[in-house]
Amino acid sequence: MSTPEHSISKTENRKVAAVTFGCKVNQYETACILDDFVKADYQIVDFEDRASVYIINSCTVTNRTDYKSRNAIRKALKRKEDSEDTVVIVTGCYAQRHFEEVKKLGEIDLIVDNTKKDKIFSFLREKKTDFEDIALTRKFADMFTNSMQERTRAFVKIQDGCDFYCAYCAIPFARGRPRSRTKASVLRQIDIFVQNGFKEIVLTGINLGLYGRDLSPKYTLTKLIRDIDKVGGIELIRLSSVEPQCFAAELIDICAESPKICPHFHIPLQSGADKLLKHMRRDYSIAEFEHLISKIKKKLPSAAIGLDLIVGLPGESEKEYNQTYSFVESLPIAYLHTFAYSKRPGTAAAKFSGQVSGDIIKKRSKQLLELSAKKTDIYINNLLTSQKKIRGIIENRARGHFTALSDHYIRLYTKSGSKAELVEGIPEQRFYDGVLIS
Repeated sequence: MSTPEHSISKTENRKVAAVTFGCKVNQYETACILDDFVKADYQIVDFEDRASVYIINSCTVTNRTDYKSRNAIRKALKRKEDSEDTVVIVTGCYAQRHFEEVKKLGEIDLIVDNTKKDKIFSFLREKKTDFEDIALTRKFADMFTNSMQERTRAFVKIQDGCDFYCAYCAIPFARGRPRSRTKASVLRQIDIFVQNGFKEIVLTGINLGLYGRDLSPKYTLTKLIRDIDKVGGIELIRLSSVEPQCFAAELIDICAESPKICPHFHIPLQSGADKLLKHMRRDYSIAEFEHLISKIKKKLPSAAIGLDLIVGLPGESEKEYNQTYSFVESLPIAYLHTFAYSKRPGTAAAKFSGQVSGDIIKKRSKQLLELSAKKTDIYINNLLTSQKKIRGIIENRARGHFTALSDHYIRLYTKSGSKAELVEGIPEQRFYDGVLIS
């Protein structure tokens, strides 16, 4: 692509604004991008405010995120019309998959592929960039940051890419093949967070369970967690989503052994009907999924287990939806995340017949959300009854109470007291260690 006409040397108003769509990986990458600007004495401002540099870290997981990404780009370009020195930068999965479409939106200064987000600041300074085909990428792109911009939990990206190619998913086309971060690089980022006062880290990846598969010598997610568990200063280690076929037995064991690892597991199910799972190219059966949940609950009875479900995949009949509902209803879970099927160009499901109407999708989604609320109530009541100890990093204070997302993924509220101690290094934050009180 052409080189940008503007550089940071021309900007008098050194303010940068960023908006992030999509997953925790994107959120971590945005934090890393902004950290480079902070080191250059830029002030971070809200995306709705006036800035000299606007960064859009886009997402393409659904039609809705495509729309949101385009809308944010147009907002930034509108600001550029008012000031010729304004710089607009677009990156992320929507830009990766739809480069030509993004270019047509207007005079964007930089469109940066998913492998070069760590170089955005230098691209801006040097007035140059190039755009790489993600399918050719084989190396993990290291990025580091000192903070997470007003977050109490520090996300650590340890993995990128996926080669599962589920029928409905466009992410492998936007993120490329699986690539893992080295142990040394992961521990270096965690050490930086510890030095800056963070007590909780969240391990993130495009397909976290594939971590280490490409490393030599052999290294696994479980081994990495064991090494992180030894790091002083970390109170809580949380895992983001792990695919069921990647959830190894030894992973359950280390989670049960260590008091640092949050007993909270988000495991994508997507459907409770074997026929649909096969249609989706999901490499497990309902029986195998149920066995996994049973193994987790046997080792960690109070574990919070959350599921992802896709509603309205083409060909989803009433019978298959009812199978899904009944199966989920039978599982000892804490919550559900439901997603309406979104047609993604280039995926296998885009060619499926048997489209499900929007009204039916809304009806099924509403029923599943109601089931999720019931499951959450049951789970919280079980925690209250058992007086299970929960822990969490206090995020803020409201109406005389401190609030935190606990290690059991339950929002807790507590007044200042002996159970909430100040965490050094992060002003106004506290660490909660106690039991839920109704």
